[in-house]
Amino acid sequence: MTLKELSKLYYLNKLIERDTLRLQELEAQLSPGSMNLSGMPRNPSPKNMMEEIVPLLIEVQARLREEQAEYIRERIVLEEYLRSIEDYQVRLILTLRFVDLMNWRQIAFRVGGNNTEDSVKQRAYRFIKDSQKK
Repeated sequence: MTLKELSKLYYLNKLIERDTLRLQELEAQLSPGSMNLSGMPRNPSPKNMMEEIVPLLIEVQARLREEQAEYIRERIVLEEYLRSIEDYQVRLILTLRFVDLMNWRQIAFRVGGNNTEDSVKQRAYRFIKDSQKK
């Protein structure tokens, strides 16, 4: 498995976070407190907020479901790959980095044994590079 494939989970997760926030914003706009219920228009060309927001809400919900399904599929592939790694320390390092999305300092602390950011990073990248040669 390549570094690019392993890193894909991070970006997929960021996309899901972005869509989740957008969905929350749209839902907040639909809440009764955010709508003009007085019947008086706020601007010269009033539009029905429901007509504008509901289609966006449906689109974001659909995209979020698709991305979450893709994320789950990718995560299953990644976890199967990680379970196949015989070196437990490398398995732990890669799991903490690519599944738990920790930074190298957090990983070094978690792994312990006088490991540094650079040593765990180097160990991970060396393993990935060597596994691609096989």
